Amino acid sequence: MQQVSHTNNDEMISRHTTLLLLLLLAPAPFSSKAGEPVPVTLVPLGRLLFFPAREAPATVVSLNDALIGAEIAGKVVEISRRPGDEVEAGDLLARLDCSTYVIARQRAEAALAAAQARFKYARQRFKDAEKLVKSRNISSDQFNQRSAEFNRLAAELNVHQADLEEARWRESRCTVEAPFDAVVTERRASRGDYATPGTPLLRLVDLESLEVSAQIQQQDLETMKGARALAFVMEGRRFPLKLRAVIPMLKKRVRSYEARYLFTEGAAPPGATGRLYWEEAAPHVPAGYLVQREGRLGLFLYERGTARFHPLPGAVQGLPARVDLPEERMVIDAGRFSVRDGDPVMVTKP
Repeated sequence: MQQVSHTNNDEMISRHTTLLLLLLLAPAPFSSKAGEPVPVTLVPLGRLLFFPAREAPATVVSLNDALIGAEIAGKVVEISRRPGDEVEAGDLLARLDCSTYVIARQRAEAALAAAQARFKYARQRFKDAEKLVKSRNISSDQFNQRSAEFNRLAAELNVHQADLEEARWRESRCTVEAPFDAVVTERRASRGDYATPGTPLLRLVDLESLEVSAQIQQQDLETMKGARALAFVMEGRRFPLKLRAVIPMLKKRVRSYEARYLFTEGAAPPGATGRLYWEEAAPHVPAGYLVQREGRLGLFLYERGTARFHPLPGAVQGLPARVDLPEERMVIDAGRFSVRDGDPVMVTKP
């Protein structure tokens, strides 16, 4: 009988010990006792606010990146520029053999001179015919013949004039000039090559007319348009930008739009790759300060000894949230997970 009694006592002690451990390990209640202020710390909202930064891949492009080619056929006599040379608009780049075009221009000048002489003679005969027809000293048929000859030679004169202008244009294309200020990046032809119309000779890239091209995701387009700061970042260097245009065509495969930007201070070289950074215009609070109550996310604000829950529409769990409150409002920091809307709070030192 004594052994049974000792066994019962041991079981009771074991049960009491287990119950005590369960009470000690049980989670704390959602808030303190009813009516007792919850100890909290406060932080000014202005100290928490920040402007989230976003980014997108970007490339510097030149608006003038051209292959300069021959416009006429001929042997290349000279290539006067090398890769790396900077040129201004109108500078000589190359020269083609022009002997054939000089001869053609001289032939056109001679043909025009002969046509002018025939036209001058026909014009005088037509004027004489006008006088004679009035005095009835010439038949109407003869008058019509002289009139037709005059008109034919006038048209022929215009043709020869056009032929001369064309010959002069071809002769002028024997020299190839830079169409804009640029740097030579490639040399495609050599002295002695035979060029035909369209044969590339040199490649020029404009170093002044530059833009940044970036691919902006569809969901980020509106925040980018209203950004408070735009910059192209390359190898640690930062170049401020301003938005010029968004090409209104969605690339379906990547769900993005192409946007073009202009440099405002300095410029990166054409072909440079980097990242487009921008800061959203609206201030945000860190995700760690968001509290969920009744299925909504928001902040707990301090109002005259009371905790007030301020929901933030559009807030997403784990992401910074946009807030539109005065910077001087006090936000509950420590203790925000323990209070409910309307609970009395006691401010303590951090």
